Amino acid sequence: MKIHLHVNGEKQGPFELAEVNSRIAEGTLSPFDVDAWYKGCDDWMPLEKLPGVVIPRSLASTGLPPAHAKKARPEQEGDGTGGLIPYKNPHALIGYYLGIVGLFPLLGLVFSIPAFILGIIGLRKRSQNPIIKGSVHAWIAIVLGFIATGYNSLMLIGLIVALSQARF
Repeated sequence: MKIHLHVNGEKQGPFELAEVNSRIAEGTLSPFDVDAWYKGCDDWMPLEKLPGVVIPRSLASTGLPPAHAKKARPEQEGDGTGGLIPYKNPHALIGYYLGIVGLFPLLGLVFSIPAFILGIIGLRKRSQNPIIKGSVHAWIAIVLGFIATGYNSLMLIGLIVALSQARF
């Protein structure tokens, strides 16, 4: 099994399970402040909960992380809403709302293009930092931005043609 690690905001790996266990035993890798992922895993999880990870007795006997283990910084923690409102991914969130506003006829053209762009940026931010959420909001921003740009453009062209043919 190839294991990918997320250490101090940086992705590392892939590593074999034996190599991860060896690094834990040597003390160069703490199982308590690292997230891990492997193919078939739904989401990132604490390394200590990964199947097959061996925690040395010196660490496991206390049941607590060692004193030198770092506590997660606020930017490394998930959001308090469980990812429902991705406030740590503002590009995805703003793009989502702009995509909805972009559905308004003609006026929406101003909002739909930024929604599309912010949706793409939001997806990139999510792939760079898997702890933040917002991929669904980003995809909705991209789709609504694309659809709204298309139909608002057609409406604008139709309006221009109608006005050019109107006789006053």
